[in-house]
Amino acid sequence: DPEKIAIGRDYLLPKVIAKSGLQTGELTVDPDLWPNIVRPFGFDSGIRSLNRTLDAICRKVAKEIVDGTATSVTITAANLKNYLPK
Repeated sequence: DPEKIAIGRDYLLPKVIAKSGLQTGELTVDPDLWPNIVRPFGFDSGIRSLNRTLDAICRKVAKEIVDGTATSVTITAANLKNYLPK
């Protein structure tokens, strides 16, 4: 999983953030949460699943910013489940 974490954090997340229209600093992910994002349901998901998960997180954050309920979001252990796809 360290490889998937690095791919998600260093490659996929910046790409998905740019695609969703978020600006730098509007979404921050607690570094300790990456294992939970990469394997959210306890099984080994592929890179496509990780990309879809990150895309869903970014869409939810972008919606909150557009709606005016937030100016930036930090994903923490307390709110991670709110942002993970159902």
